[in-house]
Amino acid sequence: MIAASRFAMECLSAFDRVIPPAMRTRASDLTPARRLVMLAAITGVSAPLLAVMYHFLRFDAAGMVVLTGGMVMLLSPLALNVEGGLTIARELFVGALYVLKVWLAFHLGGIAAPTMPWFLLCPMVAMLLGGTRPGLIWSGVVSVTVLVIFQMERVGGKFVPHPVADQQILDLVSILGLFALSTIIVLFFRADSLLASEQSSRDSVMGRGDR
Repeated sequence: MIAASRFAMECLSAFDRVIPPAMRTRASDLTPARRLVMLAAITGVSAPLLAVMYHFLRFDAAGMVVLTGGMVMLLSPLALNVEGGLTIARELFVGALYVLKVWLAFHLGGIAAPTMPWFLLCPMVAMLLGGTRPGLIWSGVVSVTVLVIFQMERVGGKFVPHPVADQQILDLVSILGLFALSTIIVLFFRADSLLASEQSSRDSVMGRGDR
């Protein structure tokens, strides 16, 4: 675990190169910016893998949607360079994730879609990147969306899912993928806290040295 945390800390230090210099000097900006870049990097790796999976499941349209949404999430850190960049970048990332999950819900069976639990990531990521208010707002958006999908099924009948080659494989990958991603996020955020603590200690030592 120590080795994993150390590797995560080295990755986070490398991610800092993407963050504008002005943000690196403010801890209140550096932490969420670093987390956003980390999530974008994870997306850059996972989106192509998911697209390949959907290809083998004979659902190439889903693969293309995953790649498109993943591209928006991957490039969202570029918005850090504009005024109000943290907010814009966060909403780009979470919004792309939300639209992707809505599309998959409509095409993989509505409430019964194996990707429905992934909606949890929208408020979770929003809270980790922006605090309580964005998290609660996205929690409300997701809750309303789920209720709307539920009501649409009650009124118009259940959504007919796309006939994938192996439904059990899709179910398994959806569950394991959510577990794996949650673990990676916790690992990196723990490393982020350790990195911030080390930086604070170094600053404190330098401050005493200056005196």
